[in-house]
Amino acid sequence: MALNDINFQEEKVTKKIASFLCSAQNELTINISKLNFIDASRCALLNSTKCYVQNPYKKINWIVADENIKRTIMPFKLSNMEILTNS
Repeated sequence: MALNDINFQEEKVTKKIASFLCSAQNELTINISKLNFIDASRCALLNSTKCYVQNPYKKINWIVADENIKRTIMPFKLSNMEILTNS
């Protein structure tokens, strides 16, 4: 995936999170399975932290590409996030 594609994907996620935080919705599912391990980790952890700071009761479900990415992110998981696999 090219750098522009990654930036575009992360920009879309950031906009979804901002919209989610302003809504009455309590749970959001975001598919970041096209991102590699590093970008998926950064995206999920930073955006979940932002969400937790603004409203710790809102939950984000992150869909990642595979079990390896899931296992790597799990030790850093916040209480407001869930890590799911694409398959």
